[in-house]
Parts: sequence; C-alpha cells; structure tokens
Amino acid sequence: MMQSSLQRMCANPLINKQMLATSQLIVPTQQRYFAVSEKDLKARMKTVNNIRKITKAMKMVATSKMKADLKRLSDGKNFGVAGVDMMFTSDKYMKDRAPTITSDAEELIVALTSDKGMCGATNSGIIRNVREYVKTNGR
Repeated sequence: MMQSSLQRMCANPLINKQMLATSQLIVPTQQRYFAVSEKDLKARMKTVNNIRKITKAMKMVATSKMKADLKRLSDGKNFGVAGVDMMFTSDKYMKDRAPTITSDAEELIVALTSDKGMCGATNSGIIRNVREYVKTNGR
C-alpha cells in the first residue's frame, strides 16, 4: 500500500524540511491573475490613472468650495454686530419702541449650526457647548 506525502509527514514529524517547502500538494495556493495579457494590464493601469485624476479633481473642487465658504464666513462675521444698533438709532419708530437696557441685562444665545453635508459632529459640538454654557451660568 502506497502512502501519500501527507500521510508520511503525519506519521513521521521529523520529515525533511525541503520536502515540506517543495510540497505544493499539502496546501494549495490560489493565484490571482489581474491581467491575462499585456493589453489587459495596460487597460487596467489606464483605468487606475483615470480614477486617480478624477479623485484629484474632486479634491480640488472640494478645497475650492471650502475656501469660498470660509471667505464668505469671514466677510459676514461682523455683519450683524452693528446692524441692530443702527436700526434702533436711525428709525424714529424703532427708537420709541427700543427696549430700555437695565443693569441686569439678559443674554441671548443664538446657536448657529450648519446644514452643509456631513456636519453632524460639528452641530453636536455646538449644541453641547451651548448646553454647558447654560448649565455653568445657571440660566
């Protein structure tokens, strides 16, 4: 009765290491052929490069949009600061109805959040900070 190489190895653990290394019948390896020919390989390389170019262009567009949003934000940062005071001082009707400022003025907290995509973490952070501020100031 003839023994297979696997049976011989199991029966005698001190088998030759060279046989273990050259034996491909024990653990078959799966080979992957991503491209069968040179033409297919070149086509795949071209596809990968095109995807890389598209990704780079998308990053550039996103960067450009972010810069524009940051510029708009910085331009409008102080827009409304003097607007309310100017409205109450320039219009006679509003002057008459302007609230009198007492020594114990109350604070108005306006939380500004974003609806631009994927900003849930930012909005959660803003709301968390407002809650902490209200809790520490006892309001």
